[in-house]
Amino acid sequence: MDEYRDPEAVCEELRSWVDRLERGAVDPNELVITNRVSKKKEDYSQSTRSVAALERAAKLGLARAPGQSVSYMVVDDSKRSRERVRLASEELDEYDTGFYRELLIRAAASVLSPLGWREQRIERFLSSHDEISLKSFL
Repeated sequence: MDEYRDPEAVCEELRSWVDRLERGAVDPNELVITNRVSKKKEDYSQSTRSVAALERAAKLGLARAPGQSVSYMVVDDSKRSRERVRLASEELDEYDTGFYRELLIRAAASVLSPLGWREQRIERFLSSHDEISLKSFL
């Protein structure tokens, strides 16, 4: 953004990252999320990704106490069990493309929102780019 001051240039860069993600060309270790645990696993009332990671860690004998961190990668965010994540210490060979795509779009929106570009507009830009790219191969 600093270099071009152009939302479309930022979206073009975003498009290349989304493309890499969708092709499976991103090292899963680059997608690891680390969160600090604020309570005991039993004290959480919501089934968040972090709670799923805590449950997974406990199952593997790697329980985390408040103040410690848990690192994980999202593999299937549609699940609500500990199967939605893999710990960073486990083999990481797959990831939830849709989840990470959404994170990329939200990050781009946080940069572009002062210029009036919100998530929906970024999605439209990416979709129109996909249509153009597909048509060029026909």
